[in-house]
Amino acid sequence: MPLAGIAVETLAVLGLIGAWALSPRLHSFGAAGWAGLAAAGLSVALLASPWRAPALGALAWSGYVVAADSAVFSLRGRSMIRSGPQAFAWLVILSIFLWLPFEWYNLRLAGWYRSGMPAGLERYLLLGWSFACIWPALFETSDLFLALARRDAPAAGRGARPAIPAVLATVAMGGACLVVPLVVPRLDVGEHLLPLVALGFLLVLDPLNATSGGPSLWRDWSNGGRERLGALAAAGVFCGLLADGVNYPADAKWRAITSLGAGLKLFEMPLAGYAACAAFGPQAYAMHGFAARILGRPLATVPSGPASAEGSGRGGSVVLH
Repeated sequence: MPLAGIAVETLAVLGLIGAWALSPRLHSFGAAGWAGLAAAGLSVALLASPWRAPALGALAWSGYVVAADSAVFSLRGRSMIRSGPQAFAWLVILSIFLWLPFEWYNLRLAGWYRSGMPAGLERYLLLGWSFACIWPALFETSDLFLALARRDAPAAGRGARPAIPAVLATVAMGGACLVVPLVVPRLDVGEHLLPLVALGFLLVLDPLNATSGGPSLWRDWSNGGRERLGALAAAGVFCGLLADGVNYPADAKWRAITSLGAGLKLFEMPLAGYAACAAFGPQAYAMHGFAARILGRPLATVPSGPASAEGSGRGGSVVLH
């Protein structure tokens, strides 16, 4: 039993709940929030029991996404699901396809494998459901961190556009991160380079987003905005911790293969993997911004501006900035 992992995850979750409980709120948590929290909690409890089913992990993440969205709405009076349901629906769909490059890289680099999965169509439906939760969970967690800090991320597309030489140099570095893991020997070298992939997509796509006027962490930074980058990195680590903990007791689960730091872990993932999680949050933002722009789809984001207290519960006169 990974007691250290359970302790760390419990403290992280209780800390997040405590921060929300102590924050001034415009609205109640709502029936949807309690339903999502119940679904997540019951699924996790069943995963630790003899009655665990393959779909419980995906159900837990779905409940978490709904609960996190309700928490953001209670703090700000706006949230991704309630303020932009169409954009959120596209985020769910894109999440499936945006994760597939990492599955492809894993086939080459063998960072993890899955066991206990159902066969046939049920396997692919379960994987699709799981993949559909990745980007929503990251973005909802990032928005929740920002709401708890009473900060708004900069409006997407603001800030100076980067100089072309800097863009080319950054894209070249990102391209190297994506190519090197594919050309070095897989065993003993390539298997340790999977974290470079997350960094590679960030370095390639965020500068391209910046030059086109799209959502970009680079332009946030040039405009003095650090909030979104910090929240996304923290969300990556937090969601990585949750994913590791939810995965551990499941029958249908992923198992780490890489030996990099294999002796130091909380659950299944080596501690070194959390550094990759910190990069995964920002690169998820870059990938989504790029895909949404190319496909002409709306961005999933919490609108900026003063929070509305209309229809609020306790603390209805509080306005968060």
